[in-house]
Amino acid sequence: MSEQFIPHPPSPPEKKETVTFNKKNLAIAFLAVSIFILILAIVIPSSNSSSPVTTDAPAPVVTNPPYTPPAENKYDQYMDHVLNNSGQANTWSKADVIEFGDLVCGALDNGNSVRQVVNLLEGYAKSSSDVEFFASVAFGAITYICPEYKSDLNSYLNS
Repeated sequence: MSEQFIPHPPSPPEKKETVTFNKKNLAIAFLAVSIFILILAIVIPSSNSSSPVTTDAPAPVVTNPPYTPPAENKYDQYMDHVLNNSGQANTWSKADVIEFGDLVCGALDNGNSVRQVVNLLEGYAKSSSDVEFFASVAFGAITYICPEYKSDLNSYLNS
């Protein structure tokens, strides 16, 4: 017999190795990307180690100054003096007590002496509380409202 050509069945086509998207391949790709990002996160900050380390400045400490009461004016000081030295002053209005002190200063401004003003006030006194009230008004007015007559008051008190 002669060699006959016997056809062979066709061989199956060769499979090319291609990447398919299955769960296993996706998990491997995700793991590789995660490791790559982790390495970058560790390497990049450490490469900047030559930059100076900065720290925030501490917050400033704020302290309030000690409380100082507002300065009183001469009439407030006068009223405090009269109220502290005469019980009868509480029976008068603040405006009347201030007006009384202004009258004492007005009498001194008109050329009257401290002695003349005191004698006038004594003439109106009917009780010891009146004397205390008039004395506190005269002393307070000269001390706080019209201090230019303080030396005249001191001369009167020393005589």
